[in-house]
Amino acid sequence: MKQSLTIILLLFFNNIYSQNFQGFVYNERFLGLEDVNISIENEIISKTDKKGHFVLKKTKQSERIYFSKPGYLTKEISVKDLQEKNYKIILEEVYEIETVTFNEKDYKKIKYNFALKKQANIRFIPSPNWEMGLKFKNDLEKKGIVSTVTLFLHKTESDLKNTDIEINFYTIDSLTGKPYILLNKSKVIYTPTSRSRKHAVINVEKLKIPFPLNGIFVSIKWLPNESNDKKVGPSIRLTTSSEEELTYNRYTKKKWSLQSGHNPRTKNFVNVMMGLEVYIKKTKNE
Repeated sequence: MKQSLTIILLLFFNNIYSQNFQGFVYNERFLGLEDVNISIENEIISKTDKKGHFVLKKTKQSERIYFSKPGYLTKEISVKDLQEKNYKIILEEVYEIETVTFNEKDYKKIKYNFALKKQANIRFIPSPNWEMGLKFKNDLEKKGIVSTVTLFLHKTESDLKNTDIEINFYTIDSLTGKPYILLNKSKVIYTPTSRSRKHAVINVEKLKIPFPLNGIFVSIKWLPNESNDKKVGPSIRLTTSSEEELTYNRYTKKKWSLQSGHNPRTKNFVNVMMGLEVYIKKTKNE
């Protein structure tokens, strides 16, 4: 009797899960997210449990699924793409930026042009969807607003085509030191205008991106071009004049990892060359 009951239960559960698929929703620290709404055409069809897991009935591959939770950017994805990601979805937190009444007279500009003296004799040729960035410390320990970003670009090789570059700003995780919460709610895209070596300055003042007390991480991401080339330009220049590892990278939104190599002779690290200009609020005596 017990054996018959076991067989019946196994058949029952196998029948359920042959019609359904299971998935997992997590945040940028790879922790499962509870109570994520999962919907199709504005109808909630499932929610994640306490550990971030969910179960969905099989649907058409052309269907669009939406994953939403207060405090996070909504993610839209097709069933086909969800399957290719092994039913795993990452949601990015929305960093609530306090309302700023910006009066330039009350602020002073501080430049963080990073390591311009010693360029590394290294040519980094990126692939599409490669994201690399630099951690900027807030030495003054005062809140500010990002004004401009400078990219120190190398010339593009003759056999490569240039592509658009997406610029992103992240908070820095106080526990791991890695990029954490995305700060910019709007996309910032830089389109190269030439193949020659140059300093590209991108003004982002209108976005009111905060410069937090513990610093900021600024990244560049090479987007796919029309030809879907495996290697693209422009290259970013690198430097060996730093005693710290400050550069992280990742590919197609996987985990961040340290990029920095290091010079065994000088004991300095290789970091990406970028600049940052920020507005810091003046003190009463300034």
